Amino acid sequence: MQPKHKLLGLTRWGSLVIVILIMTTVVVVPFFIQFATKPQVINSEQESFAAQCVDAIPKANLDMDGQLAVASWNIYKQQNAGWQTLLSQLAKQNQLLLLQEVKLSDKFQQWRQQNQQQLAMVQAFRQGDIPLGVMNMSDVAASQSCGYLTAEPLIQFPKSSLLSYFPLSNGETLLVANLHSINFEYALDSYTEQLQQLLPALRAHKGPIIFGGDLNTWRSARLSMLAQTTKALGLKEVTPAEDTRTTVMGYPIDHLYFRGLTLESARVITTQTSDHHPLLAQFRLGES
Repeated sequence: MQPKHKLLGLTRWGSLVIVILIMTTVVVVPFFIQFATKPQVINSEQESFAAQCVDAIPKANLDMDGQLAVASWNIYKQQNAGWQTLLSQLAKQNQLLLLQEVKLSDKFQQWRQQNQQQLAMVQAFRQGDIPLGVMNMSDVAASQSCGYLTAEPLIQFPKSSLLSYFPLSNGETLLVANLHSINFEYALDSYTEQLQQLLPALRAHKGPIIFGGDLNTWRSARLSMLAQTTKALGLKEVTPAEDTRTTVMGYPIDHLYFRGLTLESARVITTQTSDHHPLLAQFRLGES
């Protein structure tokens, strides 16, 4: 059975789905929430969010003997019990994790250091002193990571996107786009704007691409726009044979797309650790 909040948008979806329908609300932001005013990224080699793009020197290739395992997961701010166990499982099985709604707390940093994971994260907002946003976590550092922000039109909370570049063993460079897409908007203006921020880099890149995240595709118009954008970039979608991805209004909202790689398998892990189920894909370098 689906959780109740996925059926008609109860709990964290409920009031905001109603807002979409009536298109009017008064948003009260708690005093301890601070919105980011410009995109700033942090990685494992620097101690603070200081610039839109940060660089590092990878010590190895991201893939392992031409194999590349990737997972995408909205971790729900680590609010549910058991997130460390599932995240450890994902980190052991995958060289690259695309995470959304990461809360960079002391507990998360402790977990990351114990599991020897490299990170790149763009800050969307802070709860007190704790940054939240999307994060790419990997076995090796990205050579460069750049962050982007787009404000939700109704509630004004920033949504974040992250582009990261990784070396591969075949001499190519993998571009990874990780998004937490605009959600609470029935029109497509801000949703389109967020995608368009990334298009120059995606169009300019000549090598393989992985594009995904929590894309909030809860109606057909959003799926159509996403399909048009990804098709124009030459991207194919990862669709698990047993598709138990999290759905809203009957549509899956978590996605992975790729090009320049061969998809060997895909699956979903069903969990109560978050309100999203991780989507996993196994790739081989090159196209068959």
